Amino acid sequence: MVIDRFNGDDESYILYYLEVHKRVSNRDLCEALHLSTSTIRKKLAKMEEKGLLIRTHGGAASIDADRDETMKRKSRINILNKKAIAAEACRLINDGDVLALGGGSTVAEMAPWLLKLKEAVILTDSTVMSTLTIPNQKLEVHINSGIVRGRTGCVVGPTSDILFQSYSADKAFIGCDAFDIEFGVGSDNILVGKVEKVMLKCARERYILCDSTKLNQNALCSFIRISEITALITDDDANPEYIKRMRDAGLKVILATIPRLSEPETDIKGKDVPLESKTLKKTE
Repeated sequence: MVIDRFNGDDESYILYYLEVHKRVSNRDLCEALHLSTSTIRKKLAKMEEKGLLIRTHGGAASIDADRDETMKRKSRINILNKKAIAAEACRLINDGDVLALGGGSTVAEMAPWLLKLKEAVILTDSTVMSTLTIPNQKLEVHINSGIVRGRTGCVVGPTSDILFQSYSADKAFIGCDAFDIEFGVGSDNILVGKVEKVMLKCARERYILCDSTKLNQNALCSFIRISEITALITDDDANPEYIKRMRDAGLKVILATIPRLSEPETDIKGKDVPLESKTLKKTE
């Protein structure tokens, strides 16, 4: 049964059920979790207080989907910032690297550079990223198993982290919905956050891609602390004072230069990715 995969974590099971079905009744939860109606009501009340769901008459519903923008809409926002950040990220990649790539719109902008690689292994939780990189047959693309989120193409669920627990990556590049020195790296979806935390943990080098509009902001949940990442890659529109605060806190910050009107965008696209040979490392 699906519920057995959550090892008694009732909250995660409820979130997973809502992710798939959008609504659930108290009766169904009582039967699935073998709990009384009063216990279920208390659990749902606590989860609503955390902002994880909305209680309805006789059950619960998923949070307003407006928080979870479609990939198409996200890809149009701050596009020059995202392209610049993606280009900066790709300069850190070597031919033959094992890469863990998240499902954000900024990470997706890395695809054109990844298609130039002669060899690489890609581990991803994104149907969008897997589709964008398939044209290069020299890339070995692995995607996790689970439920595909129709709006963003991210894969979540009780089996979604197994792939990333099985491999050791050289570098992870993950996007986010918010970034704050104290709060950490944030996601507006707790299930996506759980998967991408495991993706970061499987890599030796961990990079967060975040455009400047998301800095000094909080999201629904924090999935990793800034002390656990290698560097933040953001754009040069970021507040200089906040950049200084992050660096003073011990965080390495890489600033990507956004092409201005006087600078053709090809200045960024024309720079090649450095290539060196490495091999896939699978953990025992």
